[in-house]
Amino acid sequence: MKRNIILALASILVLGGFLLAAEKTTLKVKVQIANIRSEPDASAPFIAKVTIGTVLEVSGKEGTWYEVNVNDESGKEVTGYVHNTVVEVSGEDEEETQVKPRAAVRRELSKLRAHKKFAKGGIKLMGGLSMSNLNLSDTIPPEAKKTSKMGFMGGLGYESGGMLAFEIDLLYRPGGAVLKAVDPALKERITLSGTAVTLPVMIKIRFLPGTTPYILAGGEVGYLLNQKVVLTDAAGTDTEEDITDHVNRLVYGLVFGGGVELQAGGMNLLLEARYLLGLSNLIKEPDPDEYMKVTALTFMLGVKF
Repeated sequence: MKRNIILALASILVLGGFLLAAEKTTLKVKVQIANIRSEPDASAPFIAKVTIGTVLEVSGKEGTWYEVNVNDESGKEVTGYVHNTVVEVSGEDEEETQVKPRAAVRRELSKLRAHKKFAKGGIKLMGGLSMSNLNLSDTIPPEAKKTSKMGFMGGLGYESGGMLAFEIDLLYRPGGAVLKAVDPALKERITLSGTAVTLPVMIKIRFLPGTTPYILAGGEVGYLLNQKVVLTDAAGTDTEEDITDHVNRLVYGLVFGGGVELQAGGMNLLLEARYLLGLSNLIKEPDPDEYMKVTALTFMLGVKF
């Protein structure tokens, strides 16, 4: 009786071993080079490449992606994902090993992209072009016109992830305006120029997971570093006067804008436009209804890590 029990247990162990071996799924690469990606996503960065005929052992499966262990370029074993269209499968039902039509693969990839998560937060570096102007209470005479003053701006910021995000930046921003004659033959002009360090605080709304357009809105407060007036005569000679001590150096206003966030591997690229509507009056002790307020339109390129 004891001997029969031992034989039965041995038979169960042997049969279980055969069943486990049968359940093992192996893959054989059928294309010249197959990419092993870090996530089950066609847009995820690849961590290794394997050549035709390579045999891979499956450790898991997510949709149409197989989880496998491979060695990266440094020889370190890493876990990645390979799509079922670039491998031949053994150890599964015959129906599952059939290669799916291209249309079906495209539909499945579209579904995978639809399940992407909203962009993550992080630190970003920004730079771009600012076209500043001044909103004046004084009426400009008809023989003169006021135009924007251009300058380069830049800074860094932090934003949270998700569809509804919080963003705070630290920017170096030029400002000012140019008053010149309508007649281009007249070279006289007055240039008001200044620079400021500003702190925009905004809410950002992303519309889609992954690569997506977005809008943002909030407020901005800053400190005016300097403010100058440059008078240019007909001969092109400049006379500069520093009026920093004669203006309010604390500036603030509202910010509105939008852009596009592009996912590129481990970082995101941002193309963005913002409009600043200044609310603070630069004139110290102004007369009633007298004001000079900042406005600016900026175009920026950002990289988020």
